[in-house]
Amino acid sequence: MPDSESLSAASSDAPAAEHDFANAFRQHYPFVVRLAASLIGDVESAKDVAQEVFVAVFRGLPKFRGESSLKTWIYQITLRTAGRHSVQRKKRPVTGLDFDALHGGESADSAATLAELVAALAALPLEARTVLALVAIEGLSHEAAAEVLGVPVGTVWSRLHSARRKLMAAMGGHESPEL
Repeated sequence: MPDSESLSAASSDAPAAEHDFANAFRQHYPFVVRLAASLIGDVESAKDVAQEVFVAVFRGLPKFRGESSLKTWIYQITLRTAGRHSVQRKKRPVTGLDFDALHGGESADSAATLAELVAALAALPLEARTVLALVAIEGLSHEAAAEVLGVPVGTVWSRLHSARRKLMAAMGGHESPEL
């Protein structure tokens, strides 16, 4: 993936800008879908969110200033877009995450645990789902999550601690996967 300086320099060159967008799409689409699915609880809706995100990326790429990494910028767009969808979906029932679609299948033994985890995640406030999705699911460092969220690193630590406690309570105190 080209660095932010190459992206900024290439933005005036249409073929180069299209190439940059294609690379950004290929590299970040799976992460955007997983993050959106973690936040809104539905893979099909997450794909719709990803489409909106990449329309925004395509439109905004020529203006991307490189003040943060491209990944951080795309994650911020994803959080805003998924947040809007989450608010719109609030009154509709959650159909649940299709973990097979996200992770290529799980064993039958873990199906009940996954269903319980999906229900518990869906019950969490958006802020808690967001920090869990960034750190525990996407594997971002606390520093990278802080940059994406625009908050101090200490805030990420405290939000993550609170989110984990809420998740454990929502799961009835059962052990949760490595969060």
